[in-house]
Amino acid sequence: MAMPVILRDLLSLPTASFVEKAVLNYLRDACRGLRGVSARSDRYGNLLAHYRYRPRAVTPIAFSAHTDHPGFVADRMIDAKTLLAKFRGGVFAEYFPQTRVRFWSGGRWINGRVEALTKTKEVYRLIGKMRLPEEARIRVREPVEPNAPGMWDLPDPALKGDRVHARGCDDVAGCAAMLALLQRLSKKRARADVYCLFTRAEEVGFVGAIAAARNGTLSKKTPIVAIETSSARAGALIGGGPVLRVGDKASTFTPQLNAYCARIARALAKRRKSFTFQRKLMDGGTCESTAFAAYGYTVTGICLALGNYHNMDIDRKRIATEYVSLKDWKQMVDWFEALALDEQGYGRDNDLLREEMETRFAEWRPLIEGGHCS
Repeated sequence: MAMPVILRDLLSLPTASFVEKAVLNYLRDACRGLRGVSARSDRYGNLLAHYRYRPRAVTPIAFSAHTDHPGFVADRMIDAKTLLAKFRGGVFAEYFPQTRVRFWSGGRWINGRVEALTKTKEVYRLIGKMRLPEEARIRVREPVEPNAPGMWDLPDPALKGDRVHARGCDDVAGCAAMLALLQRLSKKRARADVYCLFTRAEEVGFVGAIAAARNGTLSKKTPIVAIETSSARAGALIGGGPVLRVGDKASTFTPQLNAYCARIARALAKRRKSFTFQRKLMDGGTCESTAFAAYGYTVTGICLALGNYHNMDIDRKRIATEYVSLKDWKQMVDWFEALALDEQGYGRDNDLLREEMETRFAEWRPLIEGGHCS
């Protein structure tokens, strides 16, 4: 089983918060070649792709994933081989000393090694209490241009059995799944009305999602399914199927949209015996669904169970590749497609649940109506 080209391509690109250009350009160029797909950037640089072809009279659905990954951003050269760089994202300070890194500068990778952390801060609330590095001094082989993105010096994407290993699956693998959906719908000329929002700067507190919510990039009438790769330590199994994320560390999501996504997944599993999914409260961190919910959107989440969250191999206490199940990734795309093609659409699941309850009440009404216990 080969790794899909778009997944390999996207996982090979450099990215960090506010310097997601390579990923966004790839997504934008890919969307331009898809029939029925339009794409535009909002005033904050988030990319909104829209597939629309002979839509049914149902509520459009939106998927959202972020284009950044915890990483470095070059600030300035102190001398010919010493770089001062910002770090943006949630990685514990103990993983940094003497760890190898690479910066994408001048169209190529430039290798280096972290010499020391020069600034840290203690962070609370939405992403939990942790001491996060903000700045590092890095020894590099040659000068690095300002604002160049930097990542851990890890191997290019590789498939080992069913596991996709990469410098950063979170959340570029989610972006790749959304692009795969757009490609599939376009190729089939499917009847659907679907938005895919590719956001920026999630790793510093979902700033791109907040900007999109404040900007009205998506209508508040549009339900949003935030896509993530989330730590398997929160209870989900890698290889157990994509996960319906009913909540995160900060909040629980819209029950009716959870029910809708679950109904579609159960129907898909009934039609296709190989399809499996999980339903979990993934409270290892906070995701964009919480941000959108804070601004009045209807939200839920679908994610992949992720190994070595934020590149932290906790068992061996070192930086390592993140990994997800390719089977889970492919089944997540199938789930997206089933949601996009559903003829009933979102909005009736609460009515269906109430109808079931009314039927149940009618069956037992004679025994309870008297109000007496025997």
